[in-house]
Amino acid sequence: MADAERPGGGDARPRLRAFRGGATRRPGTQPGDFAHRLATLERQVEAALGTGPPADSGVDATIDRVLDRYAQARRWLADRTAAGSGLVGLGLEAVYRWWWRVETHGLERVPASGRVLVVANRAGTLLPYDALMLPIALAVDHPARRRAHALVDEELLRLPVVGGVLGRLDLRPAVSGTLRRLLEHDEAVIAFPAPAMPFPQRYRIARFARLGLLRAALATGTPIVPVAVIGAEEAQPVLARVGGLLARPLGLPALPVTPTFPWLGLGGLVPLPTKWTIHVGDPLEVARHYPAEAAHDAAAVRRLRDQVRERLQGVVSEGLRRRRALFF
Repeated sequence: MADAERPGGGDARPRLRAFRGGATRRPGTQPGDFAHRLATLERQVEAALGTGPPADSGVDATIDRVLDRYAQARRWLADRTAAGSGLVGLGLEAVYRWWWRVETHGLERVPASGRVLVVANRAGTLLPYDALMLPIALAVDHPARRRAHALVDEELLRLPVVGGVLGRLDLRPAVSGTLRRLLEHDEAVIAFPAPAMPFPQRYRIARFARLGLLRAALATGTPIVPVAVIGAEEAQPVLARVGGLLARPLGLPALPVTPTFPWLGLGGLVPLPTKWTIHVGDPLEVARHYPAEAAHDAAAVRRLRDQVRERLQGVVSEGLRRRRALFF
C-alpha cells in the first residue's frame, strides 16, 4: 500500500494541538491577546448587569462631608472644654448647633455693648425653647459674644420640677422690675411681650400683653431690637391642651397634645429637629424719639407698642418669605 493511502500518511495527517493547563493554544495566539479578550468580556458583563464599580466622586464627597462634620464637632468640643463651659452650656449649644442647626442673619445689628431690649416672637411650644436658644445665638454667633438674659412667664417658673430647671438655666420672670434692674446694669435682655398664638395662626404677632416691659425701656432709654425666630413653632406644635381644670389645683400644667405626644409616649415630648433661622431687624432708638418721662404717658406707651409690634411682624414675615424648607 502506498504511503499516501495509509491512515495518517502523507498530507492527510491531522495536525497536532498542544494542551497546556487544560486550555487549547491555537497557533498564533499570544497570552496577551487572551487576557485582553477576558478583560473585554468582563467589562461587557458588568455593563449588561449594571454592577460596575460605583462612581468615585459621589462616595468621596459623602466621606468628605462625614469627616468634615466629625472634625467640626471635635474642634467645637475642644474649644468649649478649654473655655470652661459647664455641661448645661455644652448641651444647649450642641442642640443649637446640631439639632436645630440655627442660622442667624443680621445678628450684628444688636449693639455690641450697653443696654438693649431684644423683642422676639414667641412660639407656642410646650417649653420656651426660643428663650433658651436666643441667648446661645448672642453668646456664640454675635461678633461681640454678648451675654443676654431671657425673660419668660412667671407661671412657667412656678411649675414643679420644670420651673426649677428653667431657673437654673438663667431664665428670669418677665416683670418690669426685673427688666429695669437688668437694663440699669447695661445688660442685654430678651423678652417676648406678645402671647403665643394657636398653631394655625403661628407667626402672627398678637397684641402685646406686657406693656410694663415697654415702660421700662422708655424709662431707661433702651434701644429695642426686633428679632424673628423661624422654625421654633413647628419644633413641638401644641395642637390642644386637655385636663387643665383637673391639673390646675395640683399645680400642674394641662396635658399637651402634639403630633407626637402622647402617641409615642415620653419619646413624643422630644422636639422635632426643624431648621431654625434667626432674623434681626433694625434697632428702634427709643431715647432719640421718646423722653424718659414718656414712660408715664399712656398714649406714648401705646404708640411705642404699635411701632414695635409692626416692626416685629415685618421681620417675621420677611423671615418666613426667605425660608427654604421646614427641616433643611
